[in-house]
Amino acid sequence: MELNHDSSIEQPSMSIQTSDRLQAHRSIYEQLPVNKSRTRVLLLHSHSSNAAPVSCSLEVMTLDPEPSRSYTALSYVWGDASITEDITVNGVSFAVTFNLAAALRQIRKSFSEVILWSDAISVNQRDIQERNQQVLLMKTIYSKAERVIGWVGPDENGGSQALKTLETFFSNVIRYPDNFEWAEKMPELFTVNGTYSINPGKEIESNDRLEKLLFWLRSPFWQRIWIVQELVLPLNLRLLCGEEYMDMPDPKSLYNIVQKLTPSHSGNHTHLRFHMWMRLSECIALLRLVATLRYRHRHQDNRVDRKWDGISRFTITRILLEYHQTSDPRDHVYGLLGVIDLDIVPDYSEDVTVSDVYLELARHCLKIEAINILSLAGLRQSPDDPDDLTRLQAPSWVPDWRKRPPARVQYPRYPQSHAFSSKGGLKVQVIDGKWLRGSAVVWDTVSRTEHKTSWDLEEWDLVEGIDHEKPSDRAYPSGILRFDALVILWVGGYDGSRMTQLDLQLDSNLFRSYKILLFGRIMRPWANKHGRRELQALIGLLFGPNGLQPAMLRSVPVGHRESYLSRSRLLRYDMICFHTEKGYIGYGPLTTEAGDQVCVLEGHKVPVLLRKQGSHYTFVGDCDVVGIMNGEVLKAVKRGEAEIIEIEIR
Repeated sequence: MELNHDSSIEQPSMSIQTSDRLQAHRSIYEQLPVNKSRTRVLLLHSHSSNAAPVSCSLEVMTLDPEPSRSYTALSYVWGDASITEDITVNGVSFAVTFNLAAALRQIRKSFSEVILWSDAISVNQRDIQERNQQVLLMKTIYSKAERVIGWVGPDENGGSQALKTLETFFSNVIRYPDNFEWAEKMPELFTVNGTYSINPGKEIESNDRLEKLLFWLRSPFWQRIWIVQELVLPLNLRLLCGEEYMDMPDPKSLYNIVQKLTPSHSGNHTHLRFHMWMRLSECIALLRLVATLRYRHRHQDNRVDRKWDGISRFTITRILLEYHQTSDPRDHVYGLLGVIDLDIVPDYSEDVTVSDVYLELARHCLKIEAINILSLAGLRQSPDDPDDLTRLQAPSWVPDWRKRPPARVQYPRYPQSHAFSSKGGLKVQVIDGKWLRGSAVVWDTVSRTEHKTSWDLEEWDLVEGIDHEKPSDRAYPSGILRFDALVILWVGGYDGSRMTQLDLQLDSNLFRSYKILLFGRIMRPWANKHGRRELQALIGLLFGPNGLQPAMLRSVPVGHRESYLSRSRLLRYDMICFHTEKGYIGYGPLTTEAGDQVCVLEGHKVPVLLRKQGSHYTFVGDCDVVGIMNGEVLKAVKRGEAEIIEIEIR
């Protein structure tokens, strides 16, 4: 439910200056009883002309134990608050956003008289107490609706055709479930008849209907944070775009459709062009969250897998909601309460800040399940940035839900990592309501960072300064070759060639392929800088007396080549490479600076970067450091080479 902070109706209504109009607005709403499951629904009056102004009447209804009457709930985008249209509510002129007025006109035309729940009209947006109470009823309102209509918008940019394509797509996958037989029934969707641009100047073949579908699925409707509960909770869901509508498959069928189109379940799709398959995968990815949550919501009582419950469900869902937006940042938490059971009460009072809400959630994460909330936190921009959460009085360890989740949490990196093992997860205490205190080992200090970041970084940037004749450059602090450490850093410590999530082993065929591929990338610039004789010496050091034969380069499996390119690209995104005083290398947040300290926290799976601030530390973020991901620091503690101390993070 989008409220007045989220492009709401209060802003245009406040432009009405006359006291008569303000008094008329108040007369529409009778006070709802506090702590009662009651809300308002509107009867949308029919009219022979679709051009006629929208007229409706409000009435109060009860929701528990069952709704006192059947109703349809509306899901939509508020739209631009400065563009409004007057409708009539209980005989009184009432300003609504243009998009809501368009939705009401289309629903009136398509379905005649409808008993409708619409947040902008059903809720008195000027009553803070009522808004807080109605947010708590969202789960009930959307769960008990006879149907939810999702108004995606008017028929613009091929929206209606996209809806028809989606409907045909779903029906064919259900009808022809074996392998990709359904694709053969839809040649109009997979025939190349156009191009799309992925980068300036680079065009890729595609299909115009597929492109319209992807464009439609990226429309503002699908990017709202509130859409999650509004589309997940109802059993019956209807999408409406212009005059076209479709009923979504039941939760189980929709989930099965998406599962069939997930790469790990997709089987053989070699008869589809690669770029067409990728565009189709992008379309499905945008529906995957809704499909997964709808299915799990309907089958939650029968699940053995409990990782989607409570706080765990919230953190997983928020990671997937990387592009969803709301103009009231508190709704990044409040907007999910309908589908996730959290002991948090919405409060839209002005004295409840964004940092207050995010801190409350972070404390729940630590108290209830000891979730590694730190993986989602850290400095995402300069602390001097006025938009930085720490400048809003939030501790540095509290995730900023306004931002996309850190890239490192979205991809398998070191699945078996246990930098500082501890039974029960992260071992920290919250002191004074907002600071963290716990045990840690301060292991190393960042000496410098690479000047290139993310995708600009190349293999040669890491190798260029190595002098293989120096023992300190040949060997890595953990006892392996420095070149091998660079390979692990570049592709991560994940063996994606196996069904289970395991760490990459140096004696595996996959690592051998990665090593050959990385060497192939730096071979020419190395020879140009050091000469061919030095190149042969390097080959002998890396590959033994038999050297590197040309056939070895050609024998690298295609799957290993694709994995090398994709993983190295994903791991570098939004990260910066750093070097430490002890000679380690790692990836950290873009805000990493020389002087930041590499630490391991008790119960946290991966190392972290902390910034010393007098007697306490600021949390910079999680990091990957080759050689200390799997308990090596604790072994050093047992040898007397390091000590465990108590630290405070603010």
